[in-house]
Amino acid sequence: MEFDMTKVRVGKIVTGTVIVVNDDNAYVDIKAFADGVIYKEGLSLDKSLDSCKEVLEEGQELEFKITNIDHENQRILLSRTDLMRDKNRLAFDEETKDFAKFEAKVTRVNKGGLVLQYKGVNLFMPASQIDIKRVNQEDFKDQTLECVVIENSDRRVVVSRRKVLQQEQKEAKKEAFEAIKVGDVLDGTVTNIVKYGAFIDLGDIEGLLHISEFSHHRVEKPGDVLKKGDEVKVKIIGKKDGKLSLSIKALLPTPWDEFAATHEIGAELEGTIVRKMKNGMLVEVAEDVVGMISSRDYSWNPHENLAGQVEVGDKLNLKLLSIDAKKRRMSLSKKHLEYNPWADVSVKKGEEVSGVVSELQTNGALVQVQNVNAFLPISEISNERINQVSDVLKIDQVINAIVLDVNKQQWRMKLSIKALKNKKEREMFEKYKETEEEAQTQTLGELFADKFEELKDDE
Repeated sequence: MEFDMTKVRVGKIVTGTVIVVNDDNAYVDIKAFADGVIYKEGLSLDKSLDSCKEVLEEGQELEFKITNIDHENQRILLSRTDLMRDKNRLAFDEETKDFAKFEAKVTRVNKGGLVLQYKGVNLFMPASQIDIKRVNQEDFKDQTLECVVIENSDRRVVVSRRKVLQQEQKEAKKEAFEAIKVGDVLDGTVTNIVKYGAFIDLGDIEGLLHISEFSHHRVEKPGDVLKKGDEVKVKIIGKKDGKLSLSIKALLPTPWDEFAATHEIGAELEGTIVRKMKNGMLVEVAEDVVGMISSRDYSWNPHENLAGQVEVGDKLNLKLLSIDAKKRRMSLSKKHLEYNPWADVSVKKGEEVSGVVSELQTNGALVQVQNVNAFLPISEISNERINQVSDVLKIDQVINAIVLDVNKQQWRMKLSIKALKNKKEREMFEKYKETEEEAQTQTLGELFADKFEELKDDE
């Protein structure tokens, strides 16, 4: 028999026919100078194999790999494990390509990670690829894990469970994002505090609670309000590009709503001036609730300059005139807390009034008429020239005068003693004139009628 000696070398793959099968080994005709021998350990990757007879039959034709040549003892050692590993590896490579997921069993735990096996292929999972979060590697011993190949070379196959979890998390996040609607109210947990807000875990998805949405009031630092682990209820106010915008503020009544619910029109308030303007002032009556007091509501006295008497930061007692919480508008008044003496003034222009001199001035005097100050100009005191008011008037002196002008809105009343004196003189003159005219119309007979009657009697 001729033998092709080129076929016989270590590492060569040969085809042979099984001729003898024992429990511990089998003999194979590989058409070489000697029969090949394969032991149970080299027959299968299954370490639990008890006998070669479980997998081999006489006359069976199979491929073998030459692992050793013993010329002295005329023996060629064969193995099928490398072939099976290669076959399994090819099948594995095909099955796990394109990031396909598969399940492998953990066979050993070491310092660097996990050793797994899948259909006879040994795999390695680094500790960093076991989970998304930090875990105890020993907890995964003998477990079957779903994973994907992240490195595949002749030297080793590296797999990752972390990638699977991340992909599942991404898909769950996508589904959750699609299910959530703007306006939904959800419970969440604070996962992280940053300078501009806080991230809230809503289950399968996370959203941003911006610092401006913490409260209706200004928040300087997110950490002053929330801390990691806090349970919060939030409203979805924005949804774009896979990101959610959250709000706690949207679930809370506004400061204006709270204020309107606890204060009625006409209520007396204390407020702080926050801004002075040409036609009024802005006054904060509660935190972030600012109302307007118009200049016309400063005082009943149109000559009082309230804006010139106060500064930003000063406090005022005011009356609530109106409020619109939705439009955040409020009108306030100081004068409506005060008594308006001119409201009771009933005198009219041209009337004669009586009053008490309350103050002497260079150009006239102030006279109390119906509990308000009327002005008596120096030129209206007398028809004669007066150098000083004090020459003719005294404090607490009661005078009578004519009302020359009165304007209740402007708190203005002008009096005149001179006009009253002139009026009375005219009245006297008119009365005298009327008497004179009557006398001039009488005849001599009417004047001496009684005398004529006396003469008749004497006759």
